[in-house]
Amino acid sequence: MISASRFYADPGASWGYEPSFDETLLAWWGTKGGHPTVFIGEITAKPPKAFASFSGPLLHFSWRSYTNRLLLTEGDRLFEVDPRHPNERIDVTPQGFQTWQIIAEPSAAGARQAVISHDRSPAFTDLYTTLADGTARQLLEENSGRTESWLLDADLLPCLRVERGEDGVRRYIARLADDSWKEIAALKPEETLIIWNVDPHGLRYEALSNRGRDKITLVDIDPATGRETAIAGSDAVDILDAIRLNPAEPTDLIVIRNGFPRLVPISKRGEAFAELLSSAGRHADFEITGASKSGRIIGASVSFDAQQPRPMLFDLAAKTTQPLGPKPRGLPTTATTPVEIATRDGEQLSAILTLPEEAATPLPAVITAHGGPARHENWGYNRDKAFLASRGYAVLSVNYRGSTGFGKRFQTLGFRQFGRTMQDDLADAARWLIDKDIAVPNRIAIQGESFGGMIAALSMSRDPGLFAAAIIDYPVVDLPFQMEHNPATWALFTDQVERYFGTPVNEADARALHEFSPINQVERAQGAFLLTAGEADPIVGAEQTRRYEMALRKAGRTVSALYFSGEAHGYAKWQTKLARARAIELFLAGCIGGRAKKFDWRTALARHWK
Repeated sequence: MISASRFYADPGASWGYEPSFDETLLAWWGTKGGHPTVFIGEITAKPPKAFASFSGPLLHFSWRSYTNRLLLTEGDRLFEVDPRHPNERIDVTPQGFQTWQIIAEPSAAGARQAVISHDRSPAFTDLYTTLADGTARQLLEENSGRTESWLLDADLLPCLRVERGEDGVRRYIARLADDSWKEIAALKPEETLIIWNVDPHGLRYEALSNRGRDKITLVDIDPATGRETAIAGSDAVDILDAIRLNPAEPTDLIVIRNGFPRLVPISKRGEAFAELLSSAGRHADFEITGASKSGRIIGASVSFDAQQPRPMLFDLAAKTTQPLGPKPRGLPTTATTPVEIATRDGEQLSAILTLPEEAATPLPAVITAHGGPARHENWGYNRDKAFLASRGYAVLSVNYRGSTGFGKRFQTLGFRQFGRTMQDDLADAARWLIDKDIAVPNRIAIQGESFGGMIAALSMSRDPGLFAAAIIDYPVVDLPFQMEHNPATWALFTDQVERYFGTPVNEADARALHEFSPINQVERAQGAFLLTAGEADPIVGAEQTRRYEMALRKAGRTVSALYFSGEAHGYAKWQTKLARARAIELFLAGCIGGRAKKFDWRTALARHWK
């Protein structure tokens, strides 16, 4: 049995390849001495070999859009470097800010960039510009306290703003040719409108919208009238992946994720990319990691048949592909299939079933509940699921009601349904596994993070005996406490939270928040619990997990807990991911009888690696 380190800490792995603007250099992530490192190589070398590298507390890198210089984010500082002179770093952090985020890069040397800042209030941002070196700060738009976002044109002038009114309605206000502002859309709470692109003449917006329809569709919008024209969509699922290979230009292709992904090209570039990807003759999933300024050279992480992904370089003009980096070390293969599950009230749930390849069923099983809850599970490679499958588990990832991606009606079904029909969906999925002879009764665990951790915890008291164990990561377990202490940055978006949870000022909602908080249901909980949390979590503080752990122990339940210093809401360090994986394999082996390495020296050493 291979070590968990092969999944979570492969020292030979490389990822995140991004070509420079002029298509001569590549930058990518790897490791050196166990530390994340950015490497630089010539794009013409096959394979590219690094001639420079950058280590340290790096969080992010990107290329300038007009020169072969790299931007490196280290903590709250931004540095510009020339890969040919790697020891010369220039601090280009936007000056005069305590908090900042660059939302539009400068288009040329001496041009300005757009920066948003929370300095006046954590609840909203103001819009500024600076020069590329971070100097010459200018206020562009001061937030009224109601503006959620701006759309900028090619000259970095706001051409659209989104405001949340006192009545909770989101209003989209466009700047017209005479510099006046006009409301072009007022969004109902259940509607989605995401506008991201304006043509150079301001005559056309491109957006994802479900106004007047159930499913999200790629549309054109006339800024003068707000009228939409559909470009591409699906009757079965929302369009959530609209891919622009050049961010300044319209969409090149969409991905329809109804079961296996299906690419629908919109442009010639999109056609070339789809043709290259489909030439292998297998189901493919991908993530674009970078593109040259022209959109001709594309870096992507590609997975065929939901197996271990490989970084690849696509030349859309020459219509060629090139594998990047060393060939990945082999991991056990899986059989990953989209499935449909009928619920007790007649709904159809989309789910993803991952099995060890050629395994004889029934098997011990793990059901996963995604967080959000406004998220969803797609078919494709998932490292956590592949790891569980390598230990002999069937893994079923369930899009319970309230998940996004399946239209307004299905999402609305989940509002205020935690502890109720959401739990029914997970229980029905577990019984589906048993009825299909995929899972062994009494050997099913449930796993979830954040909101998913909450409903995983509720499943242990709502359906006693069905789930033998729960893996619960950084969960919301005290709902009244969470609703009183949601992050200040959510201030303009609380309506989205309240659609799922309700509001404490409503008596019925307040009762449900109290009743269906897992911390108030520990006396009814059965089975074993593995809890994890990040000590630096600003969204759901680790104190909730600690209090839940204490309550479970007081009630005499079997519980293990891990707390990770320096980790926030979702884990970033490879040491954390590896320690969590090792804890999970030992926990599940003891609870539902899968496999685990008796001793894993690589994982044991990782805890001492700083």
